[in-house]
Amino acid sequence: MTHRQLNFIGTNVPISGISKDILEMPVPSSVCKNAVNQAIPAYLLKFGSPSSWSQVEADVVLMRNFSLKSPNLYLDELMLQRYNPNVVLEKIRGALGVNGCFALKIVTAENIKCEIQKDISPFFLRLYYPVHFLFRRVLPKLAGFHTFYRKLQIPVDMSKAEIMGRLIYNGFQIVDVVDDCKETLIIAKINRKSNPSLTNPEASEGVVFKMNRIGKGGKMMTVYKFRSMHPYAEYVQEYLHSTQGLDAGGKFKNDFRVSTGGRLIRKYWIDELPMLYNLLRGDLKLIGVRPISEHYFGLYPEKLQALRKKHTPGLLPPYYADLPETFEEIVQSELTYLEAYEKAPFKTDVNYLWKILKNIVINKARSK
Repeated sequence: MTHRQLNFIGTNVPISGISKDILEMPVPSSVCKNAVNQAIPAYLLKFGSPSSWSQVEADVVLMRNFSLKSPNLYLDELMLQRYNPNVVLEKIRGALGVNGCFALKIVTAENIKCEIQKDISPFFLRLYYPVHFLFRRVLPKLAGFHTFYRKLQIPVDMSKAEIMGRLIYNGFQIVDVVDDCKETLIIAKINRKSNPSLTNPEASEGVVFKMNRIGKGGKMMTVYKFRSMHPYAEYVQEYLHSTQGLDAGGKFKNDFRVSTGGRLIRKYWIDELPMLYNLLRGDLKLIGVRPISEHYFGLYPEKLQALRKKHTPGLLPPYYADLPETFEEIVQSELTYLEAYEKAPFKTDVNYLWKILKNIVINKARSK
């Protein structure tokens, strides 16, 4: 799986690392019998011959008798003001062959912001973009406004992380992502091993959202937070880890799932305030290892996995006492805490609470 920054639309665009002759091959008109806008991007010839691709629009996909006439499908621009993206993606998955590719071109929220930045001076951008963000990103996610926007076909901006998350949620596997300032192309295949939409409800798009985390005894628990990531971002975690890896402090590198506002509220732990509800319920204790996702839990060594399952997770983790910089140091930090906690629970938590408060208040440690 790769990620490139380039201009991909059209059939005469040379792309580094790919034969220019192949890219400049004209797409036969017979292949475009279902085309609705423009020629199929030549970049898709990397994933199948010209005759294997058909282009279609969302209205056709939603027809009762929709079926594919060729192995690979290209959808040009998912119009978010008119359709429920999950319904469209579910229909495509049902019609696509097990080895077929699905390519989606979409103008993401990031693309729109990039274009706005090109056309407006920094001064006016600071005045205009908050209003744009409110009406195109915030209000459409709120109860009541969601239906109102769709009925009136008011444009809604969707982030790259959200559309990728929706693809994975609907049983697709991301193969490639190609984007530039103007638009984004995502290529996916059917994931034969996983289709979360069959077992998981649609993700919440509200301000407060639920996360499934591993708790005491290895049981799944629900944790509440203020949203700092785009909707459906949790489904992109495995893809992000496989393509970007981990950064200092155990966070994912180049984590495009976190919104601009999300970075601010994370810095001062505002996003974690709803977790006080978990603390009052007894799901969490004040000091302890953080409840983590099933995927992230799987990255831990078996010894720490077994030790974690024996204890209730905490609101304030040993991370803020030790401030580890690598994943290996995080593992060692948690092992040290849990082993000390088993010998002297009260004394250990008091010592760690003092270290954590000292780092946060005096040394100005901040979340990322």
